Amino acid sequence: MTIKDWIYLGITVASYIIAIIAGIYAKNKAKINKATAVGKTLDVVGQLATYAVHETESLDLENEQKRQAAVQIINQGLSWFGIKDVTPNTVNGAIEKAVNAMHLANSDDQSVEPIQPEITPNVPAKNLVQPTVTTDKSEQQSLTNSANTTVAEQNITNEVVKNG
Repeated sequence: MTIKDWIYLGITVASYIIAIIAGIYAKNKAKINKATAVGKTLDVVGQLATYAVHETESLDLENEQKRQAAVQIINQGLSWFGIKDVTPNTVNGAIEKAVNAMHLANSDDQSVEPIQPEITPNVPAKNLVQPTVTTDKSEQQSLTNSANTTVAEQNITNEVVKNG
């Protein structure tokens, strides 16, 4: 086979693979769109619940009245966005999650302290890790050669003097 035949074979195989992938997508498109729509709806409900909880927190009402006000705000937002068929349990769960997140964010309780590393004083010298430097013979030879070469130095009057 020539290069041209291999190229045509590759194009044919790639075309079949693309056709198979497109068929699988077309078959599952309704499921994919439904899952995406549900996820977007839950995101919208969660955002509306966060806004509603923060809005009702400043009101001078009992907790149950605040919950009812938050439910009304969420339902108004959902109807404004054109989202229907959201269950009351979903709305209540979103409100609970938003309330818990708000309380956690506004918590003045500093009971959680950062963990400090344990430092042990007076560690015996034998337990300390000492750095080790190993040089091979070629490095030792180059160090010896560089020490024996002529080095230019400057004396106090800034004149260059050669040692050697």
